[in-house]
Amino acid sequence: MRGTFHGNLVLGTNQYVFTPRLFRPYDLLKKVGSPQDDFDKFITKLDSRFVALAKSEMYRSGKGWIDKAVSARHVRQLSIDAVQYLVPCFRTGTVGIDTTSVDNTRFIGIFVIPDYDAASILFDKHLGLPKTHDHAEWKWSKLDHPYREIVLKQFNTTLRVCCRAGLVIETDVLSGKAHLKDKLTNLVEGCFSGYEAVEGERRQQLRSLFYSLINNVPVHCDSDFQSVPPQEVVRILVRQLAKTDSGFNNFTPVNVPLRSHESIPIQVADVLVGAIKELVVQNRSIQPFDSLWFDKRKIRAWKGSFAKAVCFVDKGIGQVQPTV
Repeated sequence: MRGTFHGNLVLGTNQYVFTPRLFRPYDLLKKVGSPQDDFDKFITKLDSRFVALAKSEMYRSGKGWIDKAVSARHVRQLSIDAVQYLVPCFRTGTVGIDTTSVDNTRFIGIFVIPDYDAASILFDKHLGLPKTHDHAEWKWSKLDHPYREIVLKQFNTTLRVCCRAGLVIETDVLSGKAHLKDKLTNLVEGCFSGYEAVEGERRQQLRSLFYSLINNVPVHCDSDFQSVPPQEVVRILVRQLAKTDSGFNNFTPVNVPLRSHESIPIQVADVLVGAIKELVVQNRSIQPFDSLWFDKRKIRAWKGSFAKAVCFVDKGIGQVQPTV
């Protein structure tokens, strides 16, 4: 699976090179009549005994190849457009936070990244995204239109490989310089409070889920919040996620003090939030993100301000249902 993801596979003394791809378990089992590409040619050269064994061992519950590989954290299972894929695991999880703007409106993206090495390989080998020339990094604002369109057309795949859960807040609250800490606190709180009669339980579940995914996890945050340094942004986020009806759970913010060109998670967050902004501006679908009601009482102190939120949670990590 690592070989197919990289596009370069060595078996014994033979080396196979093909277009990097997400691996489908079905790929090993399908019948290839006339090979359509180099990967098909590779499949036709597999030992028939291996293919026969794969048919019996691939999907066996609990003890099959897939279940064992997932349990050992060698691979992750993804469902993209109802097709099952396996993505190799390289690293443990991190969080990336970045922002992008349109006029006075800021999009704040908070993304739980399961494996930033996998995201890096996807950007480089699968999508072919170039890095900037001054500091070598992926940056949405520096991508030419054709590369942006590649990401937008493959947004669902890109998101699911790069992100386990995400929260994006669109707001003009941060356009002024005053009360930034209070504004950030209330923006996070507005995503999880209010609507007690119809949404209270679901919103608390969502808060608890993000708390479990972000608390005591390395968070990479770009320095986009003016007078509020990244470590304080991380503390505000984790503290609000730790909030309960009776106080706060124990919480441990873990800020990673790296600049964007030094941090792949920040670059991943930059590309994702940039793509989401572009989709919103063009009035295109941002699925699998769903609307999340924002508690407007949290920002009423700042007249004329607005906030909207969308969230995404991979079905494999939570039972929280999206807002209809």
